[in-house]
Order: sequence, then structure tokens, then C-alpha cells
Amino acid sequence: MRQYAHRLRRPALVAAGVVLIGCSATACIGGSGLSASSTCRDFLNASPSAQQSIIDKLAAQYDKPDYSTPLGAPEVPYACSANPDMTLGQFFQQAED
Repeated sequence: MRQYAHRLRRPALVAAGVVLIGCSATACIGGSGLSASSTCRDFLNASPSAQQSIIDKLAAQYDKPDYSTPLGAPEVPYACSANPDMTLGQFFQQAED
């Protein structure tokens, strides 16, 4: 049985290596990498949790608390889908209170 133990570990190590190589460091570690200078295109390609995280952060930073609510948050992807080259900072600067 002991002679087979090393065979069982190798596929797991190979699989873990493939997963780590296949994703960026920030995505694997949990950071979204999104900021006020990120484009709407970047935002739309991010995970839903990363999107909500940056919305909450920028809504607080730009003093736009309504965008952190369940009714306000969908406005960001809606605006971003029409303006993929706009930055998130530009969106929150122009957003109504």
C-alpha cells in the first residue's frame, strides 16, 4: 500500500499546479484587482463578488451610498455595458447623489 501512496499524491500536485498557473495571483488569493482606474470592461469581466466589493468601496469613497444598496448596485453594470471604456472612477464622479 505504501508504494502506491506517491502515485496518489502526484495527480493532486499536478492538478493544484495547473489551477495556480491558470489564474492570476489576485484572483486566486481573493483580491479583485479592481479600482477607480479600472475600466467598465474590467468590471464587467470580474466576478459578482468582486463587482460588489468595488461598488461598495467606491460608493463610500465618492460619497454615493445609494449605489451600495440592492436597488442602486445594478446601475453600475447597466451604465458600464453602454460605456465599456469609461473608468469606474468616472462613473462615480458623474453619478447622481
